[in-house]
This record gives sequence, C-alpha cells and structure tokens, in this order.
Amino acid sequence: MSNRIQELDVLRVLAMFFVITYHFGCEYAAAGLPFINLFCTTSNYDFGNIAVTIFIALSGGLLYKRYGVIGCEERYPTQPGITIDVPKNTNKFEQIKTFYVKRAKAIYPPFWILSLYIPLSMIRHFLADGNPFFMGSPFKLLLTVIGFDGYARLFGVDTYAFCGDWFVGAIVMLYLLYPLLAKCYRKAPIVTLVTLAILYVSQFLFPIKYDELFSALPITLIFKFCMGFALIENLDRLRNRRVAIAAGAIFLAITIVTIPGSRHMDYAGMIAAFALFAVVFYIAPRLLRHKAVPPPIQKLAALSYCVFLVQHVGIVWAQAAFIKIFTKMHWSFTQWNILALFACTLVIIVLVAWILKLVSDKLVQKR
Repeated sequence: MSNRIQELDVLRVLAMFFVITYHFGCEYAAAGLPFINLFCTTSNYDFGNIAVTIFIALSGGLLYKRYGVIGCEERYPTQPGITIDVPKNTNKFEQIKTFYVKRAKAIYPPFWILSLYIPLSMIRHFLADGNPFFMGSPFKLLLTVIGFDGYARLFGVDTYAFCGDWFVGAIVMLYLLYPLLAKCYRKAPIVTLVTLAILYVSQFLFPIKYDELFSALPITLIFKFCMGFALIENLDRLRNRRVAIAAGAIFLAITIVTIPGSRHMDYAGMIAAFALFAVVFYIAPRLLRHKAVPPPIQKLAALSYCVFLVQHVGIVWAQAAFIKIFTKMHWSFTQWNILALFACTLVIIVLVAWILKLVSDKLVQKR
C-alpha cells in the first residue's frame, strides 16, 4: 500500500503556480506592460514568498517522513505513515552516503543540463571578443557546478548563473544540513523550533535592504525547513475543520489588512504560507475525490523541481518573443490578452519542465 500523501501533491502544485504568477507579474510590471495582479503581490507579502516557504517546508517534511534521523539506531519518528528509505543493516557512514547520493541525483542532473547554456555562452563570447570568461574569474564556474551560483549572486557576487535563481543553492544547503537538523529535532523538537524562531526574529535587528535577501538567509531557510518536520508529524491535526477555519481567517486577515511597518514581508508571507498550507490540506481531499483530478496532480507535482528551475528563464524568454510578435503585428497589450499570454507561458513552462525531467531521468537511469 502506498504511503504517498496526495494532499501534499496539491500543495506542491499550488506552490509551482504561485512562483510562476509572481515572477510573471514582476517581469511584466518591470516592462511597463499592463497585468492583472492576481496571485502576485499583496500589501503585506508576495506569493513568491508563499511558494518558496511551502516548497521548503514540504521538502523538509517529506525528507523527515522518508528518512527520519539518519545514522542512528532509531532513525524514524513513531508516527504512523512514516517510511524509511535507508536499510537498517548499513552503518552510519553508508546511511549518510546513500542519503546524499539520492539527493544529488534528484538535484543536479536537471540543473546541469540547463547549465549547458553557460559553455555555449562562453563560446559565443570567445568568438565575439576573445574572452570566454564574460563574468570574470573562471573559478566562479565552480559555483555553478555545486549549484550555488544563483544563491551567491543574490548576495552581490557576479556569477555565471543561468537558471534556478537562488533556490538551488538554498535547497542544497538544507539537504547538506538535514542529518544534523533531523537529529536535533528528534531529540528536542520544541527546543529546536523555539531556538530557530528566536534566531529568525533576531535577524530583524540587522539592516537588510531587500526582503528577498532576508528570505534567503540561512536561518530563515533552516527555520522554514524544520517547520516542515513539525507539519509532517501533525498532519492529522490539520484535518480538523476548526483548525482549517482558523487558518483561513488568519490567511484572509494577513492578505487584506495592511500590517504597519516597512520590514514585515517575510514573516507575514511565512505566516500566510503556513495558514494556507492548513486550509489547502483540509480542502484537498474533497478535490481529490474526483477521479479526473489525482492523475494530473501527481504528474504536475513530479515536475515541481524542474518547473522551479525553468520558470523564470521561461517567463523572460516568452515575454521577449511576445513583445516582438505584438510589435510586428502592431497589436497593443491589454490586461486580457496578457492573461492569455500567461496561460501560454504556463503551458510552455510545464512542457519544457517535462522534457527536462524526461531527459534527466533517462541520464540518471543510464548511470
């Protein structure tokens, strides 16, 4: 019998949709084109924050469900539905090695395939001006190899980043820390979460210019990641109607009522994300009752990481193509035809993500 929790697939697909709507809105607003601010930004938070928070919490929670505490005799929590993917007869080193190999196979192949664009760009620059290292030191290419080029660029380092924004480096860092974080949480869950919460709040004492930078700080990411452990242990409580109603009220309040102050977006977005998590998890079973819903949800959920990789580049390239077409045809942009362009962009992103995953899986299987 499968231990897959389909409600979490619904949340993963929702996070995919939100990250696309957010970046689509940002790019079209930056280009001075009209767009409908639907699932993009509010006065307190943006849906990109919600998308990343849900995805990181799901990543942490599902790892905790699948692996438990790696390298210990008791490697898993006692809650029902928890499965272990590491053989019990292996030693501590082999358990950790197996975990990291599996995570690397999931993260790096699609990322490296997309990053092949970088050597092509280097060849183009070499032919044009004789300098293939158009972003400076060739050692910066090492950041691409390990997936930290986008993350480093967020902190002001010029890199050869092409895809994935900062998310790839963030998730690699969290996966590297997972064995330690899971062990701390297993031994003292309340102490671990309270300590991380205090460290998270203390970050507001320091001047940080951009909210996106605050969202990418290690403590912020680790706190949300470990909250996923708690969520996966308390899924039964999220099936409660009263919890769903309370969470829905919190989500609506944060969405509608403006919170005073200039530095509130990350914590507001995080609270909104966890509230929405509870609401959707409660509603999802009603949606999944329809036989036509689970298959596409599962297929889209399987594409989530690849969608995160291609969505921003896909939006920018599709937008450039649309602008050229509209200019050539002397068409004007309106909110309605941009909504149609959003639908086209969504289809393009999903299609490219499907091709990327197909190629990546084939290469991994051959290896």
